[in-house]
Amino acid sequence: MDKLIEILFDRLLTLVLKIVGIVLVLTVLLQIYSRIGMTAPYSWTEELSRFSFIWFCFLGSCYTLHKDLHLGIDYYYDKMPLKVQKAVSVIISLLILIFGLMLFVYGLKMMQITSFQKSPILRLNMSNMYAVLPTTGFFFTIHSIHKLIRHFKTAK
Repeated sequence: MDKLIEILFDRLLTLVLKIVGIVLVLTVLLQIYSRIGMTAPYSWTEELSRFSFIWFCFLGSCYTLHKDLHLGIDYYYDKMPLKVQKAVSVIISLLILIFGLMLFVYGLKMMQITSFQKSPILRLNMSNMYAVLPTTGFFFTIHSIHKLIRHFKTAK
């Protein structure tokens, strides 16, 4: 299971984040250049940068969850007894699991609803845009299952 998590999060997710980040930066720079240096700026760069920003934020939240980089209130957590800390960790992982499953299921429903819509400028299928929801839900679910398995293995 650890090898799968390494491949999914440390290799695949970081590669996709790098690609989406590069696309985001290049489209924003192209938009800035086209507004300053040209008489008619490109209209598609704004839409592509918006889509890549949304994908970057959602996938970035998966990566930060994996690396435990999300904001937390460590002050109170560190003051708790060890058994309470473990119980709180399990509860948090269960809540993330529930949220990930909901994001996955309702993200798929959202993709079905928007499958007939096209983006205004790029004419991309909007279900491609909303595919980030079940993708994020998948990563949240896999992460929380892995964390729960690790917790119960160490508890024995």
